[in-house]
Amino acid sequence: MGDLARVNTNIAALSSFQTLTDINTRLVKAQEHISTGKTVNKASDSPSDYYISKTLERSINSVQRKNDNIERGINFLQTNDSRLAQVANILIEMSDLANQANSIAVTSAEKQAIQQDLEQLRLEVETIMESGVSMKLYTGFTLAGLENVSLTGNLTQNPLGSLTIDGTNVNVTGSQAELQTTIDNIDSALDVILRDEERIGSYIRRLEVEYDVNEVEGLNLKASLSSIQDADLAEEQLELTKLSILQQSSMSMMAQANSAPQSIMMLFG
Repeated sequence: MGDLARVNTNIAALSSFQTLTDINTRLVKAQEHISTGKTVNKASDSPSDYYISKTLERSINSVQRKNDNIERGINFLQTNDSRLAQVANILIEMSDLANQANSIAVTSAEKQAIQQDLEQLRLEVETIMESGVSMKLYTGFTLAGLENVSLTGNLTQNPLGSLTIDGTNVNVTGSQAELQTTIDNIDSALDVILRDEERIGSYIRRLEVEYDVNEVEGLNLKASLSSIQDADLAEEQLELTKLSILQQSSMSMMAQANSAPQSIMMLFG
């Protein structure tokens, strides 16, 4: 009767149990793959793939952090650019007023009125410059993408001071020479502001290019991670269905194997 006579150790039942245990282990993994969408959830799933996936995740996070910093830098530069644009518009208006006064047809009273307008506009320029135009980005911090460009102190801190656009030399009520000096000073200040705007614009453009490059790099890294880590849900579902059927079959076979030795009792009837 072969193994049926060996009731102390039911080899058939133990074999069925071992098969069922293996199927259950694979079934749990398939369920985990479907629930997480990943084939690699822990190091034991695939040590090499786990290591590579974690390295890729670190690189993806690093690229994302670079772009977050770039966005902060762009926003900072755009804020300063908008303030300088306001100053540039005011200086253009001041230049127009000063040139308007540079005419023999303009009376002294009219020049006084123009002078008052210039003074108010000059004060507004000072207010804007003092309210937050600062070309120093972040102390001890260099924006990603601009490692070779020093932004600290390179741009105008206060063109009004360096170009002496103040109440003493913005004067259209004096001599012709003083009026011409006023026009020249305003135009010089405008030139400085426009050059700073141009420089800020070039920095912003460079950061935007760097941002786009990082976006492409991040996408490629995510594609690599996906090829290693992501589960094919259709395939995993098929595997789950197959294992569920095998699980039921193994349980049925184990039940039969457990009951088979009972036939030996017929010998003692």
